[in-house]
Amino acid sequence: MKVSRARLLIIFLLLGMISQAQNKINSPYSRYGLGELSGRNVHPVTMGMGGLAYGYSDPSMINPANPASYAAFDSTTFIFEVGLNANVTNLKTNALSESGNNVTLSYISMGFPVTRWWRSSVGILPFSDIGYDVEIAIDMQEYNFTNVINKLSGEGGLNEVYWGNGFIITDDLRAGFNVSYLFGRSTRSSRVLFPDSLFILGAKKENVVQGQGVTFDMGFQYDLHLKNEKILTLALVGAPTINFAAKRNSLVTTFTGGYDEIVEEVVDTIRYEPDEKGKIALPLRLGGGFVLKKPDKWLVGADFEWQNWENYEGFGEPGNLENSWKAAIGGEFMPKHTSISSLFSRMTYRAGVHYTRSYISLLNHNIDEFGINFGFSFPMRKSKTALDIGVELGRRGTTQDNLIQENFVNFTLGVSIFERWFFKRRYQ
Repeated sequence: MKVSRARLLIIFLLLGMISQAQNKINSPYSRYGLGELSGRNVHPVTMGMGGLAYGYSDPSMINPANPASYAAFDSTTFIFEVGLNANVTNLKTNALSESGNNVTLSYISMGFPVTRWWRSSVGILPFSDIGYDVEIAIDMQEYNFTNVINKLSGEGGLNEVYWGNGFIITDDLRAGFNVSYLFGRSTRSSRVLFPDSLFILGAKKENVVQGQGVTFDMGFQYDLHLKNEKILTLALVGAPTINFAAKRNSLVTTFTGGYDEIVEEVVDTIRYEPDEKGKIALPLRLGGGFVLKKPDKWLVGADFEWQNWENYEGFGEPGNLENSWKAAIGGEFMPKHTSISSLFSRMTYRAGVHYTRSYISLLNHNIDEFGINFGFSFPMRKSKTALDIGVELGRRGTTQDNLIQENFVNFTLGVSIFERWFFKRRYQ
């Protein structure tokens, strides 16, 4: 194996940027359920096509959204990928507006052959993120009482370490599964303050939850060969309901301060419940899609996913969530595919759109998400190693009934190193 200095430099620069900029997300809607779900479409290739992933397979790219895609890996190659995600979000209501940003590690993954018919992949991905800091002022003048402020904050989330396997069943049928270990910690707190009164103590409730567990999902891809070298790939994915173990610490206290730069000081502990054991139910998920392509020229496709969040529970308590679904349409175009063409001719261009009905419903409004995506891949000469870029322009929520609308830009930068490892030399 030979890895050029340029490729190593790109990786070290990417990891250096990650170490210098680790901030939490900024989304009030991450307060609900497990937070803001990342899914497995964090790769800039699938992100650039609106999240199109279930029917997508490429010998030089790792696609954990459908483990059957691992079977497309070349039998003599090793793939290493790392990605960085940056986000800029503007939050607005009918009266106020605020902006925030974050930069995080998006994924690290590896793919490699095991046997002639078996391919494998391992990696770490984000699963969900929690990050919000909301202040709600309640006017109590009509009750002849001081104003009340409710401060809500939260941070944390879940990460996923996966081991995936893809199998070549026939020349046209591929199947696979992922076994994942979920782990993480979240902190959610609610404070009630009386800033206009020196004689009323504030109250704070804080829940710290730690969870870990094993999940499983599987997928299939089947190729239909059409006229003029076109291929139609049909895909299915699914994951059963999984209950994973969790532990919760709950603390309720009274305090003074906490506003106008006055330090918060605990006065008394009202309730403390340490190490409460329970379970969190991750509900059934089903999805499918198709991709129509002319290899090394173009492809178009669509995905659909549904998940039964109405059955979500945490510590035996219902989450009061809605069933969610997502639809994505996208494609890519490769002008030329030769090593002697110009850079712009060898680049791959991608675009797509997606619509998500989230599991959150507030004041009879579904908190939906719409996004427009595009992306590019910059290949290195005489190699399938590439620098991938994905961009998403999106909107979540609404300003109706004093709710919050999020307008955001997601930017993902990834490096895919494609090297030939598993072959025998004929000459010394």
